[in-house]
Amino acid sequence: MSEPQDPLRTLFRQAGAFGQARAGAAPVARVAERGRRARRRRLAALAAGACLAVAGCGVLAAGLLPGRPTAVAPAVSPSTGPSAPARSGPPPHESPPPDADPTRVGGGAATGTREPGTGTSPTWDHTGPPGS
Repeated sequence: MSEPQDPLRTLFRQAGAFGQARAGAAPVARVAERGRRARRRRLAALAAGACLAVAGCGVLAAGLLPGRPTAVAPAVSPSTGPSAPARSGPPPHESPPPDADPTRVGGGAATGTREPGTGTSPTWDHTGPPGS
């Protein structure tokens, strides 16, 4: 069994001696260039990681915001009806209708009455949607 290993071992030794004879130190310029390429790759990976982190934080923040934006209807061509005349100056101030109750706020109904001179105000039972 030792006979087949001897020729193989000899071939490996010859290959090793040949490689050592041809081996030499790499030129400094080549080593420096490899170092610069490695540094560029590290910086590119760091920049890509930072971009992904910022994008991930943006997605997370958008997901945590309350409410979702409503869908906007697509634009349509302008109407063919008559257009309103252009006004010059600031828009007029809108006033409430004359039949509006100035003591009523929002869409609720008063559950109490206010007595003059008592300093108490009625309580409101607001049954409308929030913010109205």
